Amino acid sequence: MQQSSIQIPMGAPPAMMVSTTTIMPTTYPAAPAPAPAPVYVPAPAPAPVAPAPPSSRPPWITDDNFAQKFDPGRTTTTTTTSIKVQPLPQAAPPAPTYIPNPVQGPPGGSPAYKPTPHFIPAPAPAPAPAPAPVPILFPPVARGVAQRAERYAASNRTPLCGACNNVIRGPFLVALGRSWHPEEFNCHYCHTSLADVSFVEEQTAVYCEGCYGEFFAPTCARCSTKIMGEVMHALRQTWHTTCFVCAACSKPFGNSLFHMEDGEPYCEKDYIALFSTKCHGCDFPVEAGDKFIEALGHTWHDTCFVCAVCHINLEGQPFYSKKDKPLCKKHAHAINV
Repeated sequence: MQQSSIQIPMGAPPAMMVSTTTIMPTTYPAAPAPAPAPVYVPAPAPAPVAPAPPSSRPPWITDDNFAQKFDPGRTTTTTTTSIKVQPLPQAAPPAPTYIPNPVQGPPGGSPAYKPTPHFIPAPAPAPAPAPAPVPILFPPVARGVAQRAERYAASNRTPLCGACNNVIRGPFLVALGRSWHPEEFNCHYCHTSLADVSFVEEQTAVYCEGCYGEFFAPTCARCSTKIMGEVMHALRQTWHTTCFVCAACSKPFGNSLFHMEDGEPYCEKDYIALFSTKCHGCDFPVEAGDKFIEALGHTWHDTCFVCAVCHINLEGQPFYSKKDKPLCKKHAHAINV
Protein backbone atom coordinates (compact mmCIF):
# COMPACT_ATOMS: atom_id res chain seq x y z
CA MET A 1 0.00 0.00 0.00
CA GLN A 2 1.39 3.43 -1.03
CA GLN A 3 0.56 6.92 0.26
CA SER A 4 1.21 10.30 -1.39
CA SER A 5 0.74 13.95 -0.43
CA ILE A 6 0.21 16.92 -2.90
CA GLN A 7 0.50 20.56 -1.80
CA ILE A 8 -0.77 23.56 -3.94
CA PRO A 9 1.39 26.61 -3.49
CA MET A 10 -0.40 29.79 -2.54
CA GLY A 11 1.35 33.08 -2.91
CA ALA A 12 5.01 33.06 -2.92
CA PRO A 13 6.22 29.65 -3.23
CA PRO A 14 7.50 28.53 -0.02
CA ALA A 15 10.53 26.76 0.34
CA MET A 16 10.25 23.42 -1.29
CA MET A 17 9.86 20.62 1.04
CA VAL A 18 10.43 17.08 -0.07
CA SER A 19 8.81 14.18 1.76
CA THR A 20 10.02 10.62 1.33
CA THR A 21 8.02 7.55 1.81
CA THR A 22 9.16 4.14 2.61
CA ILE A 23 7.52 1.25 0.94
CA MET A 24 7.46 -1.83 3.23
CA PRO A 25 6.24 -5.18 1.95
CA THR A 26 3.32 -6.61 3.86
CA THR A 27 4.44 -9.42 6.08
CA TYR A 28 1.96 -12.34 6.43
CA PRO A 29 2.11 -14.47 9.54
CA ALA A 30 3.91 -17.73 8.91
CA ALA A 31 2.06 -21.05 9.38
CA PRO A 32 2.91 -22.68 12.68
CA ALA A 33 5.46 -25.50 12.39
CA PRO A 34 4.21 -29.02 13.25
CA ALA A 35 4.93 -30.00 16.80
CA PRO A 36 7.68 -32.60 17.04
CA ALA A 37 6.67 -36.17 17.92
CA PRO A 38 7.06 -36.93 21.62
CA VAL A 39 10.12 -38.97 22.43
CA TYR A 40 9.65 -41.70 25.12
CA VAL A 41 12.20 -41.30 27.79
CA PRO A 42 12.08 -44.14 30.40
CA ALA A 43 11.91 -42.99 33.94
CA PRO A 44 15.12 -43.53 35.74
CA ALA A 45 15.16 -46.56 38.02
CA PRO A 46 15.09 -45.59 41.65
CA ALA A 47 18.42 -45.88 43.23
CA PRO A 48 18.65 -48.73 45.74
CA VAL A 49 18.28 -47.48 49.20
CA ALA A 50 21.04 -48.77 51.31
CA PRO A 51 19.98 -49.92 54.74
CA ALA A 52 20.66 -47.31 57.28
CA PRO A 53 23.60 -48.24 59.36
CA PRO A 54 22.75 -49.07 62.90
CA SER A 55 22.72 -45.93 64.87
CA SER A 56 24.55 -45.79 68.09
CA ARG A 57 22.44 -42.87 69.26
CA PRO A 58 19.88 -43.60 72.02
CA PRO A 59 16.21 -44.07 71.00
CA TRP A 60 14.99 -40.99 72.85
CA ILE A 61 17.05 -38.91 70.42
CA THR A 62 16.37 -40.78 67.13
CA ASP A 63 12.65 -41.54 67.81
CA ASP A 64 10.40 -38.45 67.99
CA ASN A 65 7.55 -40.42 69.57
CA PHE A 66 9.72 -41.92 72.28
CA ALA A 67 8.92 -39.17 74.73
CA GLN A 68 5.20 -39.58 74.10
CA LYS A 69 5.31 -43.37 74.49
CA PHE A 70 7.07 -43.22 77.81
CA ASP A 71 5.57 -40.06 79.20
CA PRO A 72 5.30 -40.47 82.99
CA GLY A 73 1.81 -39.01 82.91
CA ARG A 74 0.58 -41.52 80.28
CA THR A 75 -1.81 -44.20 81.62
CA THR A 76 -1.46 -47.80 80.37
CA THR A 77 -3.97 -50.65 80.72
CA THR A 78 -2.53 -54.17 80.91
CA THR A 79 -4.69 -57.33 80.54
CA THR A 80 -3.37 -60.66 81.85
CA THR A 81 -4.72 -64.13 80.97
CA SER A 82 -4.27 -67.12 83.25
CA ILE A 83 -3.66 -70.45 81.43
CA LYS A 84 -4.64 -73.63 83.26
CA VAL A 85 -2.46 -76.66 82.43
CA GLN A 86 -4.19 -80.04 82.47
CA PRO A 87 -2.32 -82.47 84.73
CA LEU A 88 -0.99 -85.63 83.06
CA PRO A 89 -3.02 -88.82 83.73
CA GLN A 90 -1.50 -91.05 86.39
CA ALA A 91 -3.32 -94.25 85.33
CA ALA A 92 -5.62 -95.66 82.63
CA PRO A 93 -9.23 -94.46 82.75
CA PRO A 94 -11.66 -96.89 84.38
CA ALA A 95 -13.59 -99.30 82.17
CA PRO A 96 -17.17 -98.33 81.30
CA THR A 97 -19.79 -99.68 83.63
CA TYR A 98 -21.66 -102.68 82.24
CA ILE A 99 -25.44 -102.17 82.22
CA PRO A 100 -27.52 -105.30 81.51
CA ASN A 101 -30.51 -105.42 79.23
CA PRO A 102 -33.69 -103.92 80.78
CA VAL A 103 -36.05 -106.35 82.44
CA GLN A 104 -39.75 -105.83 81.89
CA GLY A 105 -41.66 -105.40 85.14
CA PRO A 106 -45.08 -106.81 85.95
CA PRO A 107 -48.11 -105.31 84.20
CA GLY A 108 -49.15 -102.06 85.78
CA GLY A 109 -45.86 -101.68 87.61
CA SER A 110 -43.11 -99.20 87.15
CA PRO A 111 -41.75 -98.80 83.61
CA ALA A 112 -38.80 -100.94 82.55
CA TYR A 113 -35.35 -99.61 83.26
CA LYS A 114 -33.69 -97.99 80.25
CA PRO A 115 -29.93 -98.16 79.92
CA THR A 116 -27.95 -94.97 79.68
CA PRO A 117 -26.84 -94.14 76.15
CA HIS A 118 -23.09 -94.23 76.86
CA PHE A 119 -22.83 -98.04 76.78
CA ILE A 120 -25.20 -100.52 75.14
CA PRO A 121 -24.12 -104.19 75.00
CA ALA A 122 -23.76 -105.59 71.49
CA PRO A 123 -26.29 -108.22 70.42
CA ALA A 124 -25.18 -111.84 70.41
CA PRO A 125 -23.85 -112.96 66.99
CA ALA A 126 -26.12 -115.09 64.89
CA PRO A 127 -25.19 -118.77 64.80
CA ALA A 128 -23.15 -119.79 61.78
CA PRO A 129 -25.09 -121.72 59.16
CA ALA A 130 -24.50 -125.42 59.05
CA PRO A 131 -21.99 -126.44 56.35
CA ALA A 132 -23.43 -127.89 53.21
CA PRO A 133 -23.08 -131.65 52.97
CA VAL A 134 -20.07 -132.67 50.94
CA PRO A 135 -20.96 -135.18 48.23
CA ILE A 136 -19.21 -138.50 48.53
CA LEU A 137 -16.81 -138.85 45.61
CA PHE A 138 -16.08 -142.28 44.27
CA PRO A 139 -12.39 -143.16 44.12
CA PRO A 140 -10.93 -142.83 40.63
CA VAL A 141 -10.56 -146.02 38.66
CA ALA A 142 -7.48 -146.67 36.52
CA ARG A 143 -7.99 -146.74 32.80
CA GLY A 144 -8.90 -150.14 31.43
CA VAL A 145 -9.96 -151.64 34.75
CA ALA A 146 -13.11 -153.75 34.51
CA GLN A 147 -16.01 -152.89 36.83
CA ARG A 148 -19.41 -154.37 37.64
CA ALA A 149 -22.72 -152.66 38.35
CA GLU A 150 -24.56 -153.23 41.64
CA ARG A 151 -28.18 -154.34 41.47
CA TYR A 152 -30.76 -152.91 43.92
CA ALA A 153 -34.34 -154.06 44.50
CA ALA A 154 -37.31 -151.73 44.34
CA SER A 155 -37.78 -149.58 47.46
CA ASN A 156 -39.04 -146.21 48.55
CA ARG A 157 -36.13 -144.60 46.76
CA THR A 158 -36.92 -142.98 43.41
CA PRO A 159 -33.56 -142.17 41.78
CA LEU A 160 -33.15 -140.66 38.34
CA CYS A 161 -31.80 -142.77 35.51
CA GLY A 162 -28.41 -141.69 34.17
CA ALA A 163 -29.49 -142.48 30.59
CA CYS A 164 -33.05 -141.13 30.24
CA ASN A 165 -33.11 -138.84 33.30
CA ASN A 166 -36.49 -140.23 34.35
CA VAL A 167 -37.54 -141.50 37.77
CA ILE A 168 -36.81 -145.20 38.28
CA ARG A 169 -39.77 -147.06 39.83
CA GLY A 170 -38.59 -150.60 40.46
CA PRO A 171 -35.22 -152.43 40.51
CA PHE A 172 -32.25 -150.39 39.37
CA LEU A 173 -28.50 -150.55 38.87
CA VAL A 174 -25.81 -148.36 40.43
CA ALA A 175 -22.59 -147.81 38.46
CA LEU A 176 -20.19 -144.94 37.90
CA GLY A 177 -21.81 -143.04 40.78
CA ARG A 178 -25.24 -142.94 39.09
CA SER A 179 -28.40 -145.02 38.91
CA TRP A 180 -29.71 -146.74 35.77
CA HIS A 181 -32.68 -148.62 34.46
CA PRO A 182 -31.39 -152.21 33.98
CA GLU A 183 -32.53 -152.21 30.36
CA GLU A 184 -30.71 -148.94 29.57
CA PHE A 185 -27.25 -149.74 30.92
CA ASN A 186 -25.75 -151.25 27.75
CA CYS A 187 -22.47 -151.37 25.80
CA HIS A 188 -21.96 -148.24 23.75
CA TYR A 189 -20.91 -150.24 20.67
CA CYS A 190 -22.73 -153.59 20.59
CA HIS A 191 -25.60 -152.58 22.95
CA THR A 192 -25.16 -155.72 25.04
CA SER A 193 -26.71 -155.42 28.51
CA LEU A 194 -24.09 -154.71 31.18
CA ALA A 195 -26.37 -155.49 34.13
CA ASP A 196 -24.63 -158.76 35.01
CA VAL A 197 -21.29 -158.58 33.16
CA SER A 198 -18.10 -156.56 33.55
CA PHE A 199 -17.71 -153.26 31.74
CA VAL A 200 -14.92 -150.75 31.12
CA GLU A 201 -15.31 -146.98 31.00
CA GLU A 202 -13.57 -145.19 28.15
CA GLN A 203 -14.04 -141.61 26.94
CA THR A 204 -17.23 -141.04 29.02
CA ALA A 205 -18.84 -144.17 27.54
CA VAL A 206 -19.11 -147.77 28.76
CA TYR A 207 -18.11 -150.86 26.79
CA CYS A 208 -18.21 -154.57 27.37
CA GLU A 209 -14.83 -156.23 27.78
CA GLY A 210 -14.92 -157.65 24.26
CA CYS A 211 -15.48 -154.29 22.56
CA TYR A 212 -12.98 -152.51 24.80
CA GLY A 213 -10.29 -155.12 24.09
CA GLU A 214 -10.92 -154.88 20.36
CA PHE A 215 -10.92 -151.10 20.03
CA PHE A 216 -9.04 -149.61 22.99
CA ALA A 217 -6.90 -152.11 24.93
CA PRO A 218 -3.11 -151.95 24.24
CA THR A 219 -1.05 -155.05 23.45
CA CYS A 220 1.62 -156.43 25.78
CA ALA A 221 5.14 -156.35 24.32
CA ARG A 222 6.00 -159.73 25.87
CA CYS A 223 2.93 -161.99 25.58
CA SER A 224 1.27 -160.09 22.68
CA THR A 225 -2.16 -160.24 24.32
CA LYS A 226 -4.55 -157.41 25.11
CA ILE A 227 -3.96 -155.66 28.42
CA MET A 228 -7.15 -155.38 30.47
CA GLY A 229 -6.41 -153.41 33.62
CA GLU A 230 -3.22 -151.75 34.79
CA VAL A 231 -0.68 -151.04 32.07
CA MET A 232 3.10 -150.77 32.50
CA HIS A 233 4.77 -148.24 30.18
CA ALA A 234 8.51 -148.84 29.72
CA LEU A 235 11.03 -148.73 26.88
CA ARG A 236 8.39 -147.04 24.66
CA GLN A 237 6.18 -150.13 24.90
CA THR A 238 3.24 -151.39 26.96
CA TRP A 239 3.41 -154.42 29.24
CA HIS A 240 1.36 -156.38 31.68
CA THR A 241 2.66 -155.60 35.13
CA THR A 242 3.41 -159.32 35.50
CA CYS A 243 5.24 -159.47 32.16
CA PHE A 244 7.80 -156.70 32.73
CA VAL A 245 10.22 -158.58 35.00
CA CYS A 246 13.95 -158.90 35.68
CA ALA A 247 15.76 -161.11 33.18
CA ALA A 248 17.75 -162.75 36.01
CA CYS A 249 15.37 -163.23 38.96
CA SER A 250 12.02 -162.84 37.10
CA LYS A 251 10.63 -160.46 39.72
CA PRO A 252 8.29 -157.70 38.51
CA PHE A 253 9.87 -154.26 38.62
CA GLY A 254 6.76 -152.33 39.60
CA ASN A 255 8.01 -148.78 40.14
CA SER A 256 11.59 -149.83 40.97
CA LEU A 257 14.78 -148.86 39.16
CA PHE A 258 16.08 -151.20 36.47
CA HIS A 259 19.16 -151.38 34.22
CA MET A 260 19.45 -152.51 30.62
CA GLU A 261 22.18 -154.86 29.46
CA ASP A 262 22.23 -156.49 26.01
CA GLY A 263 18.59 -155.46 25.48
CA GLU A 264 17.34 -157.12 28.66
CA PRO A 265 16.13 -155.42 31.84
CA TYR A 266 17.77 -156.29 35.16
CA CYS A 267 16.99 -155.22 38.69
CA GLU A 268 19.68 -153.23 40.46
CA LYS A 269 20.82 -156.10 42.64
CA ASP A 270 21.34 -158.56 39.79
CA TYR A 271 22.90 -155.94 37.54
CA ILE A 272 25.58 -155.13 40.11
CA ALA A 273 26.25 -158.79 40.77
CA LEU A 274 26.48 -159.73 37.10
CA PHE A 275 27.86 -156.75 35.23
CA SER A 276 29.32 -154.07 37.47
CA THR A 277 33.06 -153.64 38.12
CA LYS A 278 33.98 -153.89 41.77
CA CYS A 279 36.73 -152.01 43.51
CA HIS A 280 39.56 -154.30 44.65
CA GLY A 281 40.04 -152.19 47.75
CA CYS A 282 36.52 -151.85 49.20
CA ASP A 283 34.63 -154.51 47.16
CA PHE A 284 31.94 -151.97 46.27
CA PRO A 285 30.97 -151.41 42.64
CA VAL A 286 32.56 -148.66 40.61
CA GLU A 287 29.52 -146.79 39.35
CA ALA A 288 29.22 -144.46 36.42
CA GLY A 289 30.88 -141.14 37.20
CA ASP A 290 33.22 -142.54 39.87
CA LYS A 291 36.95 -141.85 39.54
CA PHE A 292 38.90 -145.09 39.38
CA ILE A 293 42.43 -146.41 38.88
CA GLU A 294 43.52 -149.58 37.12
CA ALA A 295 46.62 -151.05 38.72
CA LEU A 296 48.03 -154.48 39.61
CA GLY A 297 45.44 -156.08 37.31
CA HIS A 298 42.48 -154.68 39.26
CA THR A 299 40.19 -151.64 39.38
CA TRP A 300 40.30 -149.31 42.36
CA HIS A 301 38.44 -146.23 43.50
CA ASP A 302 40.85 -143.32 43.49
CA THR A 303 40.43 -143.04 47.27
CA CYS A 304 40.96 -146.77 47.81
CA PHE A 305 44.36 -147.05 46.12
CA VAL A 306 46.52 -146.48 49.22
CA CYS A 307 49.58 -147.99 50.86
CA ALA A 308 48.70 -151.19 52.73
CA VAL A 309 50.84 -150.08 55.72
CA CYS A 310 50.49 -146.30 56.22
CA HIS A 311 47.39 -145.79 54.04
CA ILE A 312 48.85 -142.82 52.19
CA ASN A 313 47.16 -142.21 48.86
CA LEU A 314 49.26 -143.47 45.94
CA GLU A 315 47.36 -141.84 43.07
CA GLY A 316 49.99 -140.43 40.69
CA GLN A 317 52.86 -141.61 42.97
CA PRO A 318 55.44 -144.39 42.42
CA PHE A 319 54.52 -147.49 44.35
CA TYR A 320 55.62 -151.06 44.99
CA SER A 321 53.57 -154.22 45.34
CA LYS A 322 53.85 -157.20 47.61
CA LYS A 323 51.32 -160.01 47.80
CA ASP A 324 49.11 -158.11 45.36
CA LYS A 325 49.02 -155.09 47.70
CA PRO A 326 50.32 -151.60 46.89
CA LEU A 327 53.09 -150.14 49.08
CA CYS A 328 54.73 -146.73 49.22
CA LYS A 329 58.49 -146.30 48.83
CA LYS A 330 58.99 -146.05 52.58
CA HIS A 331 57.31 -149.39 53.28
CA ALA A 332 58.44 -151.22 50.15
CA HIS A 333 60.48 -153.68 52.23
CA ALA A 334 57.99 -154.14 55.04
CA ILE A 335 57.79 -157.68 56.29
CA ASN A 336 54.32 -157.86 57.81
CA VAL A 337 51.99 -156.93 54.97
